[in-house]
Amino acid sequence: MRKVSRLSKLAAVMLAAVMAVSTGAQGSVPVFGAQEEGQYKKLSYNVDKPVELVPGEVSFQVEEVKNKNCYFTFTLEETSKVEITGHVEGGTNSNLSWAFFGVYSDKLCSKKVGELDAVDAGTYYVMFTCTPNRLSSDQVLTISFQATSWGFGKGVDGKTMDNPIPLTVGKDCKINLNEKYAARYTKFTLENDTVLAVQGNMAESYAGGSMRVYDAKGTNITSKAAGVSELKLAKPGEWSEVYKVTLKAGTYFLGVNWRGQMPSSDFTFRTEILKETDNTPPAKPTKLVYKAGTTKVTGNGEKNATVFVRVGDKIYTGKISSKGTFSVKTAKLVKGDVVYVWVMDKALNQGKYSKVTVK
Repeated sequence: MRKVSRLSKLAAVMLAAVMAVSTGAQGSVPVFGAQEEGQYKKLSYNVDKPVELVPGEVSFQVEEVKNKNCYFTFTLEETSKVEITGHVEGGTNSNLSWAFFGVYSDKLCSKKVGELDAVDAGTYYVMFTCTPNRLSSDQVLTISFQATSWGFGKGVDGKTMDNPIPLTVGKDCKINLNEKYAARYTKFTLENDTVLAVQGNMAESYAGGSMRVYDAKGTNITSKAAGVSELKLAKPGEWSEVYKVTLKAGTYFLGVNWRGQMPSSDFTFRTEILKETDNTPPAKPTKLVYKAGTTKVTGNGEKNATVFVRVGDKIYTGKISSKGTFSVKTAKLVKGDVVYVWVMDKALNQGKYSKVTVK
């Protein structure tokens, strides 16, 4: 452990406080001594060989070099909020000034990522710069890197309908917006015909914004489903009015659009079922097992529904389990018997039958 005078320690603390830089977080506090001397990593001043950042804090021994920029890289598996902080301790040069210069999407550090609250999956490059060029060898640069997933999953960011953010009806869905993109899309599926209550809330200022409903093909059906051309947002930070949206069973998208330049902002969709009507017949039963000499027919069907089995002029019934399986007791099956099997759900919707012949 190197010896540092009392005055040098005070200077180091003051210097680090001035030089701490942060993106995506406020009130960051420098933490010294991330690693003991001898355990410091080496900085890279070569843009083609950046140092890989991993979550956490790591310290680097500053070298006496002419090139004043050092380079790092990191990879995101899914859309995330990125936070990078840096500070320096030690050193005899009072004019030393380190600065976090930015995150870039290319190795040449020419395409800067301006908004770090929602960075897409991919590989990125980070540059720190130092003034003046001459550095003393007793300075330590400590970098803290954190990436917090928005929870959408790999390759999911909502910028197109090809990679929508999953929305569960009845649970709020928060997404992140920024000035680079003019829309975000969520996706949800309804098992039954449903009337939904839909609200939206944008946290930050915007020139104008609205929500729209799209069908599985991506066609705007807002007017048909809600009776208005768009679901308008309220003032920033306030919930919009409650819109009633009538939809048949199927898959849909909820999209939010805005106008005007805007910094990063949270947006929340709020959905709730007002009325649900099951008009969808169950699917045909599957995986049927029917063997000559046995007294049962087994298979899979809609969970918790009633299953019917007809053999000749006799009809037998049974209940489908919560796991979607059933076993119905019958008279002894013989070769040549024709068996019909169909399902009826709790809403009395009857599905099409499966017809099989005992062999």
